[in-house]
Amino acid sequence: MNADFARQLLDKHGSPLFAYDLEVVKQRAQTLHAALPEGSRLYYSFKANPLPAIASELRAHGVRAEITSDGELAAAKHAGFTDGIVFGGPGKSERLIATMLENGVTHFSCESFTDATRLSQMAVKAGVQITVMLRVNPQQAPDARLAMSGVESQFGFDEALLLAEGAAERLKLPNLTLNGVHVYFGTQVASVEALAKNTQCALDTAVRVANAVGFECDVINAGGGFPWPYASEATGSDLAGLREALEAVWRSSPLFGKAQLCFESGRYLCAGSGTLLTTVLDVKKAGSKTFVVLDTGIHHLGGMSGLGRIPRSAITLLNLTAQREGEMVADVVGPLCSPLDSLARGQKMPPVEVGDVLAVPNVGAYGLTASLLGFLSHATPVEAAYRGSEVIETWSFQCWHNPNRAV
Repeated sequence: MNADFARQLLDKHGSPLFAYDLEVVKQRAQTLHAALPEGSRLYYSFKANPLPAIASELRAHGVRAEITSDGELAAAKHAGFTDGIVFGGPGKSERLIATMLENGVTHFSCESFTDATRLSQMAVKAGVQITVMLRVNPQQAPDARLAMSGVESQFGFDEALLLAEGAAERLKLPNLTLNGVHVYFGTQVASVEALAKNTQCALDTAVRVANAVGFECDVINAGGGFPWPYASEATGSDLAGLREALEAVWRSSPLFGKAQLCFESGRYLCAGSGTLLTTVLDVKKAGSKTFVVLDTGIHHLGGMSGLGRIPRSAITLLNLTAQREGEMVADVVGPLCSPLDSLARGQKMPPVEVGDVLAVPNVGAYGLTASLLGFLSHATPVEAAYRGSEVIETWSFQCWHNPNRAV
């Protein structure tokens, strides 16, 4: 990010601040569309970043909405999504289902027999017809950094349950039409070969399940897992050859030409757009250690780091104030009154001083909304979406992320 532009943003909106480059969002959408089989459909997983400005940019480039909460529904509506929204998640309450139906959402990913029964009952109560994809947990283990299928999981039906006698009868429910299969193996899938292998498994699973349960499989959501670095300046993975590999897998499936092939992505589409701007509050010695204290921490960036999910040594800190010679080794921490508030430990970095403005790149996904926002009750940063040097929109988290707002 341009240093002068960063300072302008901080002067106007304060530090820390999340800034999102909408041109990067556009580029990622175009790149991913080009890497998928012709005619396939792409969904945006709002859990990666529900900011309406990002979602609106993706909608303009043909990406559809995949949501898991009423807050994400509010964001999707604000971003202009009016139809084709898919609602999923392993714990759908009656209230959530009712909210979806009241707002015209009639496409669901279903995770269990209980889930199917509840969806049917709420559809009958609302007097509407709904379509349902069965989310399946195949027995085959995935090739993914964070596996969500192929292992014991809360997500989806175990495939064996759907292949067993009696499953078809349990899923013949009023106001509910089975129309597809949803398989999501995991995230940060590391190679083209692994992505193709996972897609092949999803297609094979869809054929087995549709035949066993006895419905026409019109839709296959093969998931995604397209990789992108987190909070570091590493470059994204090369998707060269992915389209050819996926085309070969798709054309070999008996569902080719009969069903709609879908993929979903969050991280790949928006991670590269985001930069967290933060200011150094203190540089202090404590025995043999040096601590760099920032005005941001796990309440704004990667709360999952505080829970041990994100390696603290992987963060990149770019100094937008000065380029100083030499190197320092420091624990990079935030302002919270907790030893958990650590963004990096033993971080090798150029020297910084109090007042320096630092930038953390590649935090457009699983940044602010994946953090411990309520911990210690600090204010949340402003989020600014921009193109070139023009700010398109600014948002406060509390301003739009309110499940009780009118949608």
